[in-house]
Parts: sequence; structure tokens; C-alpha cells
Amino acid sequence: MSAAPGVPKAAMTAINDFLDNCVRVEPGQEILLLAHVDGLYGGDNVVDQDAIGWIQSGIAARGANPSVLWIDEPMKPHAWRIPPAAKAAIRASDILILNSLDLELEENVEMKDLAFRDHIPHVRNFATTAPLLCTAWARTPYELVSQIRHEASLPFVPGFSWEMWDDRGTQMTGVVLPPGGADQGVAAESTRVFFPAYDVWRHEYGGYYRPWPEWVFPPISMGDVNGTCVFDCMLSYWSRFIGISPYFSSPIKLVVEDSRIVGIEGGEEAEALKRFLVKMKEILGDGVYRFDHLHGGVHPQASVSPYQCPNILHRRMIEHAHTCNIHVHVGAPDWTPSYNYWMHCTGDLRTASLRVGDNLVWDRGYLTALDSPAVKAVATKYPDRPGLQPEPRSW
Repeated sequence: MSAAPGVPKAAMTAINDFLDNCVRVEPGQEILLLAHVDGLYGGDNVVDQDAIGWIQSGIAARGANPSVLWIDEPMKPHAWRIPPAAKAAIRASDILILNSLDLELEENVEMKDLAFRDHIPHVRNFATTAPLLCTAWARTPYELVSQIRHEASLPFVPGFSWEMWDDRGTQMTGVVLPPGGADQGVAAESTRVFFPAYDVWRHEYGGYYRPWPEWVFPPISMGDVNGTCVFDCMLSYWSRFIGISPYFSSPIKLVVEDSRIVGIEGGEEAEALKRFLVKMKEILGDGVYRFDHLHGGVHPQASVSPYQCPNILHRRMIEHAHTCNIHVHVGAPDWTPSYNYWMHCTGDLRTASLRVGDNLVWDRGYLTALDSPAVKAVATKYPDRPGLQPEPRSW
């Protein structure tokens, strides 16, 4: 992709990396960019036409055939669907680039099926606006963050014990289970397809799900979980349906016994979570109180300012990927034929320590995989790009 008037060099750096190393565009491919009209005008699905147009031009310059589909179907909470025209367009494509909060693969089982059963790679683009494409977060080499993702998952060996603690009252213990967990339910089967092992690269299992910029390493199945967990923010997809901000005014404290939430303490956010779980139990059963998955962010530059991304939901979605974040899953119910979605509430701990066996994986919010020789070797390949240390600010 060559320089063009109106396209900042910073954005071009990000787009070239995105298309060559994540999407892996090949001549003749049919590539669909899917976005929502509401995101142009203050809706949750943050996007702008410049970003979509720049990516579309980059795809065309590589000899592939980009198509853009703008959809405008208001989301119906707990009754999400893929519009039929969008589903048909996805199935007619070789690759989907999804620029969406509402239609995403993590929670929507129908989207997951299109990726893993129909073998259509889903590339989830989080850098959906021109300002975001210019950030250090977007310009960080995809290869580097993928290497961090790989290294961060290696300590989680099935059978190893783990311990997590912080200065805010978190104190938990448990044991690492094999991918998919101990049971053989519907969710476990699907998880084994989605994450066949904790230490594989995305391309080693077909690359049917590729978030960009890289986001998190796969959820780790945990057993015999006991203790307390304190957090003050969560992934913004489900915070909307709980009815709270993804950044809390008061921390939530969970009390966990034998991998089940038995107590929820805190302020208004804790009360809202209690009400939400009672409601979801009526739909999905007691699994909404399971506490048996944990993982974390892998991107050392995953932080953007309000002027780069005014939307609080999207900004929290980005920060969820930062290397300081340990994510616990608040509830882990199986989806059902009548409720074909995964309830994926998280609690994010940003200053915690976590040890697996003898390996200190996080040290007070610092992901020790950043010190891996393999990670540092990749970083040295990109001396002029954002890397393992935050970029200095000019103010």
C-alpha cells in the first residue's frame, strides 16, 4: 500500500501490518467488511468511513476484492441475530472483517458457527476509526503481540495449582484444568474446538478467529477455585445488559467456594450484578454462578485517550486487552438451543499477582511474559514501531 493524500503514515503502518500479517490478503480473495450505520452517529458500534475506506483501498491494492456492507438493525438484547443479508454475504466471502460491538464471535454462537463450521475466517477489527488507526496500540507489530499471547499462555499447564492475590482483598487458589474443563457439556465441546490447547498460535488451528490488534490469550479452565476476588471494571459488552458502566464507582467483591460464586458485595454495581444473575439464572440455570475460567490481556500498548476514542464502551474494550489485566469470568453457563449466546461477563483485575506452579505470571499487574527472550527477540525486529514500553507523550 503506497502513500496516498489524506492517509496519515501512522495509519498506513497499522493498515499494512493488519492486511499483510493478520488478514493475510491474497489476490483474488473475496473479503467482506461489515459495519453498522449507527456507529457513525454515536451508537455503540464505533466506526468511521475513513477507516473502512482506507482498509478497503488496501485490500484492493493487494489484488483482492473488497466489499463493504453497512447494516442498520437495532440490537434486541437477549435476542441477538445476524441479519439474513449479512449472513448470506459472510457465507459468500473468503474472509470477514468485522467492525462491530453487537455482532461478534465471542458471545454469539451463530457467528461462531459461521467461523468454525463454515470455515470462514472472522477477523475482528477493534481499530475501527481513523484516530484509532493512528495510535501506538494499532501500530504495535502484530507479530510482537502474537508472540506475547503465545508466551503468556505457556505457564498454564493442566494439573498445576495457582494462586492470585492483590492489595485490594483478592486472595484465590485453584488448579488448572485441561482445555474445555472437567465436564463434557455443550460449552466444553465447543471450547475444545475454539481453543484446542492453551499454547497454540491462531494460525495453527486454521485462523478462523483473528482479533486485531491482538486481544487476549484463551480462557483457562480452572477447578477447585476458592477465595475472594475484587475488581472495579469489566468487559463492556455485557456491562450494558447489567445496566452499569464498565468502570465502577465501587469495587465488586466476589466470594467463591468450590468454583461457585456464593457472595457478591459492594455498591450499586454489585447490586445490579446480583439482579442480573438472578434474571439470567431463570434462563440458563445455576451455571450463571460458576467461577471456573481465567485469562488475561496481551497488548502492552492497549490504552487510548478519550480524545482518540470518546466512546467509553469501546475504550474499555481496548483496555481489556492490556497486559496488566487479569480477566475472571463471572458465571460460565452453557448456551442452549433457546438461548444461543454465551454469557461472558468478566471482572478485570489490573494490579494483581498470579502464580502458576513456580511461575509468577503476573507481578502486581506486570505480565512477566514481556521479559521472555522470544518476545524481546521479536521486539528488536521493529525498532521504529511501538513495542514493550509505553510511548513517551509530548505533553
